[in-house]
Amino acid sequence: MKKIKNILFDLGGVLFPLSVPATIEALMKAANTTQEQLDKWLKYNDLGYRYETGECTTKEFLDGLNEVCGSQLDLETFTRCWNAMILGYPAEHQRILDALRSKGYNLYILSNINELHVDYVELLAQWPQNLFVKKYYSNEIHFAKPNRECYEYVINDSKIDPAETLYIDDRPDNAAMGREMGFVTINMPQNGNLYEELQDLLK
Repeated sequence: MKKIKNILFDLGGVLFPLSVPATIEALMKAANTTQEQLDKWLKYNDLGYRYETGECTTKEFLDGLNEVCGSQLDLETFTRCWNAMILGYPAEHQRILDALRSKGYNLYILSNINELHVDYVELLAQWPQNLFVKKYYSNEIHFAKPNRECYEYVINDSKIDPAETLYIDDRPDNAAMGREMGFVTINMPQNGNLYEELQDLLK
């Protein structure tokens, strides 16, 4: 086994505690709708996937919600509800990233994410500019996990060797594809203990 030189992080459920039900509940209340209607909205013209891969704008995403659910949410209200699933950014996670960086590891992000969430996590974290070598956001690279093309894009763009790269993700299907692509992979439980998962690298 090669020595680990790079660490590729997922965001939601790994670096940022996540609660999708918080957003569902907020939207149901604000739009006076049901979970079934919200599911229909995300599947309407494949809006959920298209938003995650940058193929539709935030306005189009919100317009779809209002059309399917018969609501009239404004952007400010929708943004608050949509970001409710992101439960903050633990200071401990920043200390872990700083410690890994100081030990010489090259840090990367690979996240299925959308425009509103990018803005929100960047605001919450206030990461130093040189902390990550590169951040691969699905809405910017137009590929989403666990599609093979997403991982191929990261490998080709970053020139990293997957065998020298630890990839940590909370979704089993994403982690499985990571292993298939040659990464050393940790399938962390959602909102699990990041320090415990990485303690061998932090010694």
